[in-house]
Amino acid sequence: MPFNFQIRQFLNVLVLTGITLLLFQACKKDETTNPPVVVSDSADPVQYETPFLGVPNTADIVMYEINERAFSSSGKLSGIIPRLDSIKSLHVNVIWLMPIFPIGIIKSVNSPYCIRNYTEVNTEFGNLNDLRTLVREAHKRDMAVILDWAANHTSWDNPWIKNRSWYTQDATGNIISPAGTNWQDVADLNFDNATMRKATDQGLEILGTCCQC
Repeated sequence: MPFNFQIRQFLNVLVLTGITLLLFQACKKDETTNPPVVVSDSADPVQYETPFLGVPNTADIVMYEINERAFSSSGKLSGIIPRLDSIKSLHVNVIWLMPIFPIGIIKSVNSPYCIRNYTEVNTEFGNLNDLRTLVREAHKRDMAVILDWAANHTSWDNPWIKNRSWYTQDATGNIISPAGTNWQDVADLNFDNATMRKATDQGLEILGTCCQC
């Protein structure tokens, strides 16, 4: 089975971590005016608080998925906290948050799976401090928190789009949406590209370290 296919199938499933404008037109411009995103080799991000030690074994997981928009009247991360005790009463030990990242604008259908930046919190849901507070309160109740990380594609206005080789392209060199889908709001990532895979790893590490899910 080709490596690219295996990676995509894996990333179509949640990446369970212990936690974690018109750039579409810009990709057609000269890269001297729109330089590619550079993957840093700098030191690891500073650890936020103490790592949560209560993550259950996979076989013991009782998971509760939360759609932030629909879960509370506010539609925000802060709106989840008042119901944590209710969730815990169901013997839940892992909370799964649907994507909390900024959503793309170009070709958008306002889907949270159309991710514009993997290291930021969508202001629709709050900010990083709100996420940290939610995670902290979940941990107090012995519940881990995982983030839905849709990493096999990005929005068309994600800064990564400047790096054309990071994306799957057709025979004429145009970046394409995931094959076999009608997901026209997203651009398909090329997991044969090692630099792109490294950037994905760094994004996971940065967010996971910052919020300590």
